Amino acid sequence: MPDTLAPVRAGKLIIDGHAVDAASGRTYTTVNPATEEPICSVAQAGPEDVDRAVRAARAAFEPWSRMKPADRQRILWRIGDLVLEHADELGRLETLDNGKPIFESRQIDVPMVANCFHYFSGWATKLAGETLPVNPAFFTYTLREPLGVVGAIIPWNFPMIMVGWKCAPALAAGNCVIVKPAELTPLTAIRIGELALEAGLPPGVLNILPGQGSVAGQAMVQHPGIDKITFTGSTEVGKHLMKSAADTLKKITLELGGKSPNIVFADADLDAALRGATTGIFYGKGEVCAAGSRLLVERSIYDEFVAKLAERSKKILPSDPLDPKTRLGALVSEAQMNKVLG
Repeated sequence: MPDTLAPVRAGKLIIDGHAVDAASGRTYTTVNPATEEPICSVAQAGPEDVDRAVRAARAAFEPWSRMKPADRQRILWRIGDLVLEHADELGRLETLDNGKPIFESRQIDVPMVANCFHYFSGWATKLAGETLPVNPAFFTYTLREPLGVVGAIIPWNFPMIMVGWKCAPALAAGNCVIVKPAELTPLTAIRIGELALEAGLPPGVLNILPGQGSVAGQAMVQHPGIDKITFTGSTEVGKHLMKSAADTLKKITLELGGKSPNIVFADADLDAALRGATTGIFYGKGEVCAAGSRLLVERSIYDEFVAKLAERSKKILPSDPLDPKTRLGALVSEAQMNKVLG
């Protein structure tokens, strides 16, 4: 096992501040998509583990939500600092697990995660209600309170960034969070969970449950102890989760896939449009919710634009994702490669 993987303890669950095995004892192997070699074994969470995490989060909720906002702010800021201190390690883990170029993981994703925790840490002291002039005889006001326990189900294309996007604002507001990382890419979520504990986040406030979406994810959506689900992924799964969440009247936020057209008119700066179109489809190996997967080009410049785009594209060659010069890495899995080729 590479030294980089030592801190993730071979992919344990993080529940109530401890790295633990799944209750069932089940594990699976996460694979480097660039080499198809095993990286490490990962505990596979099931419904019993979800229940353990929910109980831990609910026990942690009151003291965390009642903590002085400035103290929550300091902890979240420290998480951002630790992400930067472990930037090389996190970048390498992300590239090994996801296949994206190390340039993207290390130079773009890691700073974005740190910035997310730094930015939202400031909101811990700035969430406020209002006094309302309804009737002079009464003192009328609104009070903003945390929801409780948030279940975050995240995708495999930006595993590390999604931890920041979903956890930082929820934690700043005083919620506890249970993260179900994508089965294909669990390692950076686990490692950030460990760094959060190192930063002083109380046990149970953030729990990490790698596993199958149809098992662990579904158990989270159905669990009455989870107050909100936030999901990023496919439209088909999003529809299913919305139906399931209705049974317990959960709040739910869905960020679903789409096809994003780039429109280029004849009077555009063609060089800039070419750069944008190229980045729009090749960044992140094209595994991006908003990838520019369609080009609508005004007829008078169509031939010229397509020819120049083809010329640029030929220079973007897939190569070793760990090479800092690489700009096109490996698709996240063989199944995804076959889907794209099909």
